[in-house]
Amino acid sequence: MARRSVASLEQFVEGFKAHPFVVGIDVHKRSLSVALRRIDGKVHTFVCPGDPKVLVKLLERLEIQVSLVAQEAGPTGFGLARAFMKKGVRVTVAAPSKIPRSVTAGAKCDRLDCIKLAEFASRGMLRPIAIPTEEEQTQRCLLRRRHSIVDSVRRDKQRIKSLLLLLGIKEPEGLSHWSLKAISELSRLPLEPSALSTMESYLRELEFHTQELRRVEAELKALPQTSRQARCIGHMKTVPGVGPVVATTFAMEVFRATRFKRAEEIASYLGLAPMVHHSGAKTPSGRIRPVGQKRLRSLLIEAAWMWKYRDPFAAQLYNRMLSRMSIPQKAIVAVARRLAIILWRLCVEQRPYRYSIA
Repeated sequence: MARRSVASLEQFVEGFKAHPFVVGIDVHKRSLSVALRRIDGKVHTFVCPGDPKVLVKLLERLEIQVSLVAQEAGPTGFGLARAFMKKGVRVTVAAPSKIPRSVTAGAKCDRLDCIKLAEFASRGMLRPIAIPTEEEQTQRCLLRRRHSIVDSVRRDKQRIKSLLLLLGIKEPEGLSHWSLKAISELSRLPLEPSALSTMESYLRELEFHTQELRRVEAELKALPQTSRQARCIGHMKTVPGVGPVVATTFAMEVFRATRFKRAEEIASYLGLAPMVHHSGAKTPSGRIRPVGQKRLRSLLIEAAWMWKYRDPFAAQLYNRMLSRMSIPQKAIVAVARRLAIILWRLCVEQRPYRYSIA
């Protein structure tokens, strides 16, 4: 920062060092737009480099009491929040979708954004999200990389089938299960040279993603897990239909099950809680809001189908929901919501699944 900016900042905090300040930060890759809000409501804004250490040292140099730091969740991660937490400062990281917005369109810039964050935080209008530790965040990155590779493998297979359909060629026997024999026959199909080159390119891409998936899954299994996390995964796998992928994804995406106090909170976090639009004497059943952990929600719905086939309690629950809704897709979402709550309870209570109290 320029000397003039530091001097004006020191002049702004002079006489208020005994009072708490609220800091609003609009975080970007190379810069931080910062708003300091005094107890009298006056705000001073400045811009500093994107390094969290620079901002922390600057606030320490001012010798002020920072009661709260507010920022939006974004692609820059939680490094800035963790830097302040190490100094004992309370931090609020708010989801952009939960920050109050004006009904009418108005001016928007980094300076106004950081001022709004400071104002909302001082009034208690920001709802914080959980901040993972650095280890938890890196584990989630590797887990999400695994899911990304799974999507790539699925796309590769779909492209191969689309090419065969386009050329009017019958699929080799066993391609529905993608057996090794069927995959080897794809490169020996009677195709034109250009079509054969296309097919071989698709097969090389499929082979690469398949090998990469195995490598990442092996690294996931070798991750150092805390004893509590390992026990959670083991307890969740005792539920019929819940395998290692669903259990590991649930443990790493939720990462601290005890931070949820009620079953409604975990259902809302996963995007499985129905929204209710009540008006007058009518109370219609609302739709689920497609937010939260989309990948985990999809895995839970797939696991709910297996749970229904293997557990009489889940089958009874599904049939009851189906008789009420008449739509299988809605009924299985309700079963997935119950399954998510059960998995959460197993993690909190540290116990295996028991049919008698499901």
